[in-house]
Amino acid sequence: MNDGKRRSDLPDVDEKHLLDLLHHNSDWVWEVDAQGRYTWVSGVVHELLGYEPGYVIGRTPFDFMPPGEAERVGAAFSDIVAQQRPFSGLVNRNMRADGQIVVLETSGIPLFNEKGELTGYRGIDRNISNLGERVLQLETIYDTTPVALCMLDLDGRLVMSNKAMNGLLDITQEQASDCFLGRIMPDVWHQFQNDFIRAESGAEILGREIIWRERCYDTQPVALYNASKRVVGLSVTWVDITARREAEQKLASANQVLQQYAQRDHLTGLYNRRYMDECLINEIQQAVDDHFPLSVCLVDIDYFKRYNDNYGHQSGDNCLRAVAKALVSSQLRPEDNVSRYGGEEFLIILPRTDRNGALAIAERLRENITALNLPHVASPTASLTISIGVATLYACQSLPPNIPLHFIASDLIHHADTALYAAKNRGRNQVVAMPETVSTGSVHNAR
Repeated sequence: MNDGKRRSDLPDVDEKHLLDLLHHNSDWVWEVDAQGRYTWVSGVVHELLGYEPGYVIGRTPFDFMPPGEAERVGAAFSDIVAQQRPFSGLVNRNMRADGQIVVLETSGIPLFNEKGELTGYRGIDRNISNLGERVLQLETIYDTTPVALCMLDLDGRLVMSNKAMNGLLDITQEQASDCFLGRIMPDVWHQFQNDFIRAESGAEILGREIIWRERCYDTQPVALYNASKRVVGLSVTWVDITARREAEQKLASANQVLQQYAQRDHLTGLYNRRYMDECLINEIQQAVDDHFPLSVCLVDIDYFKRYNDNYGHQSGDNCLRAVAKALVSSQLRPEDNVSRYGGEEFLIILPRTDRNGALAIAERLRENITALNLPHVASPTASLTISIGVATLYACQSLPPNIPLHFIASDLIHHADTALYAAKNRGRNQVVAMPETVSTGSVHNAR
């Protein structure tokens, strides 16, 4: 053994005592040269592997391992030798002379000559068969699980990583041992650094979603502590949720389409009555909060039943589409809302619009429909016309707390409907506004 002194320099009793300790220890002591061949082994090898020391000398540790295990451990040991570093806790399966498997935990230190050149390794093997199989099984599970797993130290070095993690980072197992997350993912490493700070302060570490190379990962870091309860690293799981996120986005898009369908009238493409009810309530609340007037125009196509009877329902549908398009195209403001109220009726909500302003807009709507020059032989004018009723809410008073908003909305539309019928009774093709002022106070008193 290269122990710094020639054996002849030691008293016979000391050498005998030392050899007795080595040969009868529970652990197997050995030395290998730079090529990994045994140059000295203690007698414990016979107990562990069933071979005499003389048989082992000149052979390598991998000669006593099953083929797959020899390849795995050989790759790990080659990396250790390349770095000329000490190692410990290298768990490996070995085949005894009688064919049984024994699990050893190997540790070793490098040996150098006077020129500083690596001459081999001195180490020790411990029988951990009772525990080793379980350890190897856990290592296999850790390494082969499809979920990316890794352990980071305080410097961001990849202390451990499985195949999935190496694939995520696009590195080999050999490269993983010298991999620092800060070099590969600087922004992500900054987040993990904050996790270390939170863990040291006793705060909870939260998971986060990380986008890496166009993939989305759900990461869950867990702090690792030493015996002194100091944070020494993070164990991190990386679950690829890209497919789930894509599915959620598709679902969100589908829900958005469904919501649009729920809000829109299928025939005209305008907002439907359900959406209009919600919109009107919101606009009333806004008008009351900001103390500005709110007007509505209730539009009805004149003699529409006669139009359907004379031209057919398909032409009636085309007529409704044409009227809807003309109403929307009447230079309304973005905040104005045009909806199909039902049948041949349409409702226009005009925020921040008083009675005179609403009358002017309603007259422009009527003229635009007349300008379509749609033939209507069953009408006294021989062309399509509309009648419009206008009602205005003057929110000059604060909203009474005991009056539901839908009551006020219903009352406002009722006033517009009353004005619409007045327009029809006066001969149609005209605009009528309620002469009196509608207010939150008057609605309250009417109720």
